[in-house]
Amino acid sequence: MERNLRVVPPPDSPNATEKCPWCGSKITHAKFLQVQALIREDERKKLAEQERLISTRLRKEVAIQQQKLLKEKQAIDAERAKLAKQIEAVKQDAEKKRRKEIADIRQILQKDRDAALLKKEAEHARERASMEKKIADLSRRVSKAGGDVGEGAELDLFEELRGAFPDDQISRVKSQPGIIVHDIRYKGRSSGKIVIDATPRAAWKQAPAVKLRQVQTELETDYAILATPAFPAGKRELFIESGVIVIAPARVRPMIEVLRKALVAMHVAKLSDAERADKLNRLFRFITSAGFKRKLAEASDLAGEALEIDVQEKRAHDTVWKKRGTVLTRIKHVLRDLDTEVSAIVEAREEGEPVSLAAYRVTSKS
Repeated sequence: MERNLRVVPPPDSPNATEKCPWCGSKITHAKFLQVQALIREDERKKLAEQERLISTRLRKEVAIQQQKLLKEKQAIDAERAKLAKQIEAVKQDAEKKRRKEIADIRQILQKDRDAALLKKEAEHARERASMEKKIADLSRRVSKAGGDVGEGAELDLFEELRGAFPDDQISRVKSQPGIIVHDIRYKGRSSGKIVIDATPRAAWKQAPAVKLRQVQTELETDYAILATPAFPAGKRELFIESGVIVIAPARVRPMIEVLRKALVAMHVAKLSDAERADKLNRLFRFITSAGFKRKLAEASDLAGEALEIDVQEKRAHDTVWKKRGTVLTRIKHVLRDLDTEVSAIVEAREEGEPVSLAAYRVTSKS
């Protein structure tokens, strides 16, 4: 039996046919290959266009995001600057409050120290009794004798100051008879100097004050004191002449104690030259005020009353009183040094340490 066989030409034969991918019609194999190549090229172009569009869109989105980030950064920077200003304002406000609290504390401590000073003056009136009597007796002798007494009074005051202030350096100026230099010492260092003319005179003359002022300038001391029982008309006990403190001999030691306390306090506070000069001027004005004169006279009057009471007892207990007075003097200096150091610690502030009035419970009795 004869079979019908269809011969299929090979794909690379010129007579081979393929189905067109586009229209489905029969086309030659060569044409089929051309169509496939065109399709691939078209797909490649479309893919490239899609990649270009995606890349363009991504670049735009990135640019938009960068703009947003830039705006956010600018907003953060502005907020940071605002917070910095607020922090600085808070710091300044805290510093103002701290300074006010320190000023309040200093005022409280000053009142307390003033009250303590008056109390100490009353408690240690006996200690000054012997020397006060000697000065009063010497003043009476000067008034009766007339003229200058010479170096006797200077020697008495010299010994009194050495006994009252054993830690200080007290010396006489060899080239200036009757002149004493009191070098105030604190922990072995000089805190200030006072020059004193202790030569009593029966009649008032302005020349000794002018001369003492020159000596003060030459020796570069903080204060100059002219001790004299003779005063010009209308003046008594204490006044200022040519920049010199003119004072009655009985008032010299209380005056030196006041000045000494102030000079040591300024030394401990480590004030600048300008601040020290300002404090010295203010203190100079204060000690010439009516209130200071009144308090000084009151303290001296109380000391005089205590002196009259103690004189009777002194006759029988001279040796005991002398020893007791020396001990009391040393106790007073120890307490004064403690008071100065405590004040320096309280008034000083470590870096970054807050100060509050609530930390201090100081009461002041006027």
